[in-house]
Amino acid sequence: MNHYRFVRSLVTLALVFASSWVNAQPFPSKAVTIVVPFPAGGALDLVARSIAEEMRGDLGQPVIVDNRPGAGGTLGSSMVARTAADGYTILLGSVATHAIAAGIYPKLPYDPLGDFAPISQLTSSPLVLTSSLQLKVSSVAELVTKAKSEPGKLNYASTGNGTAVHIAGEAFRSAAGIEVLHVPYKGGPQAITALLSGEANYIIANPQLVMPHIRSAKLKALAVTGDARMDALPDVPTLKEAGVLGVNVSTWFGLWAPKGTPAATIERLNASARKALNSTEVKRKLQAQGDSPVGSTASDFSAFVQAEHKYWVNFVQSAGIKLQ
Repeated sequence: MNHYRFVRSLVTLALVFASSWVNAQPFPSKAVTIVVPFPAGGALDLVARSIAEEMRGDLGQPVIVDNRPGAGGTLGSSMVARTAADGYTILLGSVATHAIAAGIYPKLPYDPLGDFAPISQLTSSPLVLTSSLQLKVSSVAELVTKAKSEPGKLNYASTGNGTAVHIAGEAFRSAAGIEVLHVPYKGGPQAITALLSGEANYIIANPQLVMPHIRSAKLKALAVTGDARMDALPDVPTLKEAGVLGVNVSTWFGLWAPKGTPAATIERLNASARKALNSTEVKRKLQAQGDSPVGSTASDFSAFVQAEHKYWVNFVQSAGIKLQ
């Protein structure tokens, strides 16, 4: 019995020392996973894959992109909120997951502000009002006229309930005074497929999703939601220029770790993400798809997210936007 207890004590001590050794290793000592709470091929996924390779080279460890779609990005976000706060599983979220969702979902399974440690804002971009060629309109005015002449017959696609694409569609519907149907899809690729086939009439989407099809003349860009025209689409007017006011929806993406992640780990991830955004290749990829790289400090990103959360929760609730 004494021998058994002695051996057990040795095993226990070995485990304690092993655990202490692992915890003492400088971050990162193993692969880092970026959870994207939307399907592969979507806007967030494209940004994640653009920075992952650069971060891998900087961190000296694999950086894995893991798509966990569902419920407007809230499923994957909730998963990361419950993950160990060690920096090895982080979230690439958006205005939808950390600002709009709190106004849309009556019982959100996570606290966008309280359950996460902000790392850095990655990108910012306007959205693009894009129509199916089958709709046969060439301007915002023609789209509005057609919708008003056929109330309730046209539809707009979104990348899911509660996403920025959904909110932009509702904001445009209200500002233009039209009656149209919202059709939510499981993600960006599905929404674009519907648009290409003519099943969906139009979408107000992240530029990453629509730019390749606009360039190949398979979809028609009618306007952008920002205050200024996009460098990637210089001939496409803003909605304000097209006569529709008040659709000030833009989208942004960022990185978060679970609450409680050590400050030194947040700083290391922040430095790596900002370095990736400053690389010539990542800049080229992002700008080509209509994104503006940002790369903020963790504290600046925290303040930005708090302001966006307040704005969008108020906007969604005052507009009476509901899940379908």
